[in-house]
Amino acid sequence: MLARTLKTTALAAAVVIATAGASMAATWAWVDQDSKVRANHHLASPTVNWVEDGQKVQVIAKWNNWYKLKIPGPDGWVRRTVLDFDPPYKPGKPGFGSSFCLNGDNAQFCLGFSN
Repeated sequence: MLARTLKTTALAAAVVIATAGASMAATWAWVDQDSKVRANHHLASPTVNWVEDGQKVQVIAKWNNWYKLKIPGPDGWVRRTVLDFDPPYKPGKPGFGSSFCLNGDNAQFCLGFSN
């Protein structure tokens, strides 16, 4: 009986860990301002890359107020203030115009006519 309980507990823990990892791996954000990407999660860390305003980036880790990004070139860390986790909707921008949009955590879907 004890062995069965331990196996069930271990399986449940593995599912929780796998789900948490997959959920973080699928997190996307948009860059709000041009910013340096640093090797580690502190301001004294060397710059290894650069992100630009409007760029869509994949968030692969979080530490306090810092997020690690998977981007073309070396991956690295930026502060939370650089990122926006809501998809950008800009009325009048080509492709949006008169449209109906559904926003999700990982995507934005729009129907309608563009300007």
